[in-house]
Amino acid sequence: MQKPKKFADWKPRDRVAYLKQRMFETADSQRIDQRLFRLFDTAGTGPEGDGAFIVGETGVGKTTGVRLFTDRIYEELRAEDPSGTWSRPEIAGTDLRPIVHETEKGIKRPIAVVYVGKNTTFNSFLGDTADAIQVNLPAGFKFGEAQIRVNKAVKRQGIKMIIFDEAQHIVEGNMNTYDAGDVFKLLIKSRVQVVCVGLTHALDLATANDQLDRLVKKKVVLEPFRCTVNDYPELDKKGNIVGDEVQEPTEFRELMALIDRRDAADCVLPFDKPSKLSTPDMALRIHQAGGGFIGRIMPLIYEAATLAIYDGSAWINKSHFAEAYRESSQCDDKDNWFLMEFPSVDAGFGSIRQKKLVSTGLAKKQLERHMSKRSRRRVSDAIAGRD
Repeated sequence: MQKPKKFADWKPRDRVAYLKQRMFETADSQRIDQRLFRLFDTAGTGPEGDGAFIVGETGVGKTTGVRLFTDRIYEELRAEDPSGTWSRPEIAGTDLRPIVHETEKGIKRPIAVVYVGKNTTFNSFLGDTADAIQVNLPAGFKFGEAQIRVNKAVKRQGIKMIIFDEAQHIVEGNMNTYDAGDVFKLLIKSRVQVVCVGLTHALDLATANDQLDRLVKKKVVLEPFRCTVNDYPELDKKGNIVGDEVQEPTEFRELMALIDRRDAADCVLPFDKPSKLSTPDMALRIHQAGGGFIGRIMPLIYEAATLAIYDGSAWINKSHFAEAYRESSQCDDKDNWFLMEFPSVDAGFGSIRQKKLVSTGLAKKQLERHMSKRSRRRVSDAIAGRD
């Protein structure tokens, strides 16, 4: 049955289900997609594999960006070859899913996923990698034997890319990074593209060997969205713009506008009227509540939207955000950004906290060089939200 044209005529549960399914691309997720697609598309064309690191603080959208890429590849591969059975099995500990194709000639695995657990050891790391591609390693296995079995599995299953999520656990744990380098080297020698996703100090793996240093240099470093009161023209005491606005909207305001846009064919929020999320009074509060992290901002917007849907509102207002933020932050009302008068928001608002360079050694120097170059990113389309 075709749904009514107006969201107000939908059942609340259908509107919430629609909301939860919405994903959106940011400039960062597009950077990830472009980098990973080039790797995937060129897999097996050289004598060795290649790879990249996708790093950033928790909540900046690393996993979401990678997930959008794997989802796209899955749909494209399935459309090219609808035969057999295609699946995306869940992997404990991560939102990322491999791509599996069961054919008459056996299982093909274009993309495999490995979750790197805390306190990983060399044996557990190599064992988890082997398990991800269905290689059984006997007790007391030798590395040379594992290398032969992994290499055969890569060829048999047509593995193009292996993604390691939470790669910083290698650095944090008891395993020597040189030992981890042996596992990555094994895959690279098998012409597999290696992708490491994790916090910024995962870049310290560059110290392991020259090959990992090469991978680290091909990195995408994600940062939180920035926003300040100075992004807007003069504002009155209610947060309204005084006079005509002539300055170009910032990336964060563009993002809020795209999330709020009314496009029946592809809108993010299931409302018939805009919630004015890009106005100074709303955007500044939303940014401060989420600290600029897309992984915090989107759940806040989703929860506020759910509250608005169930109380029959035509759009999301500050009271919905106040309730959602109160629940997520457990803050007192005096500290609730959506309950303050705008002068208090203005007075307490600043650019987001300075980024912590938690990496050490070579990785820290690389990250400092990256941070010194101001990124002029632009949001281009709407769709995403978890990290």
